[in-house]
Amino acid sequence: MKRLLMGSKMMTVIILCLMAGSAMSADETGRAGENFKECSMCPEMVVIPSGTFIMGSPETEKYRENDEGQHKVTITYSFAVSKAPITWDQWEACARDAMCDGQAVETALRRENQGKPSTQEYVDYGRGNRPVIGISWWDAQVFVGWLNKKTGKDQYRLLSESEYEYAARAGTATAYWWGSEPSHEYANYGREADQELGGIAEGRDIWIDETSPVCSFPVNGFGLCDMAGNVYQWIEDCYEEDGKKLPADGSAVKSGNCNVRGFRGNSFMSDTKSLRSANRAFVYSPDARGRSYLGIRVAKTLD
Repeated sequence: MKRLLMGSKMMTVIILCLMAGSAMSADETGRAGENFKECSMCPEMVVIPSGTFIMGSPETEKYRENDEGQHKVTITYSFAVSKAPITWDQWEACARDAMCDGQAVETALRRENQGKPSTQEYVDYGRGNRPVIGISWWDAQVFVGWLNKKTGKDQYRLLSESEYEYAARAGTATAYWWGSEPSHEYANYGREADQELGGIAEGRDIWIDETSPVCSFPVNGFGLCDMAGNVYQWIEDCYEEDGKKLPADGSAVKSGNCNVRGFRGNSFMSDTKSLRSANRAFVYSPDARGRSYLGIRVAKTLD
C-alpha cells in the first residue's frame, strides 16, 4: 500500500513537471528549431539560431541585380520568425479587435491594380489559411502592435532585410534555398524571367494567378514555409542602394530612402528572377495598399 502511494505521488510530480514544461514561454527556452504560439490567433513561431552568412549574390549568379553586392552578416542572437506568412484568419482577428483597418484594405483591393485605379473586377480566391494581401507597410506595423497587445510583450516586429535573407537561405548559398534552379515543387510563383508576369501551374504548384494556402510546399532548413513564392512580405528596412553597405549585424536600415520600404520573398505572379534568395524589392511607399501579391511575415525578439 505504501509503495502504491509513493508511486502515485511520483506520478503526480511527473505530471506537474510536464505541465510546467508545456507552459514555459519561448523566452524561457528559446532553443533553435523550437515552435511556439502565444495566443489562439497568434502565428506559430519558429526559433531561428544565431549564425553567419554571406548576404547578396555572387557576380556569376544568373539574373543578379546590381544592388545585391555580397557582404558577411553575423547575427549574434536567436530570434523567432512566423512559420508562414500572416493569414487572412489572423488579420481578420486583428480587424475584429478594431486595431487593423480591414475595410480600408478591402476597398484598396477592389480599387487598385499596381497602385492605379483598376479596370478589372476584383477576384477573391479565398481567405482563411491563405496569406493576407493588400496591406501597406503601416498596416503591417499595426498588426505587429496588435500581437504585442495580445501577448503583453513589446517583442513582435517585422524582420530586417538581412534577417529575412538569413532565414530564407537557412544555411544555403545557392540561388534558391532548395538548389541552383527554380522549381515549382518548392514554391508558388510565375513564369520564367524572360516572359511576361503571370502565374503558371506545374508540379506541386497547382495555383495560377492566385495565392496558395500557407505551407502548401516543403519547409526550408529552418522549418519555415513560403519564404520564396506565394506572396511578397514587408520588411522593416528603408532602402540602401549599395548592398555592400547594409548592416553586418542583422539590424534594419533606418536611414537612407525611407520613402520606400522593402519586401522580400517573391509571389504567385512573379518570375524566377525575383524568386532568388538574394533578390531585393524596394518599390512602394509605406502607405501603399491594394497589391494582391503583397503580405506580411513577423519576427519576435527573444530575451
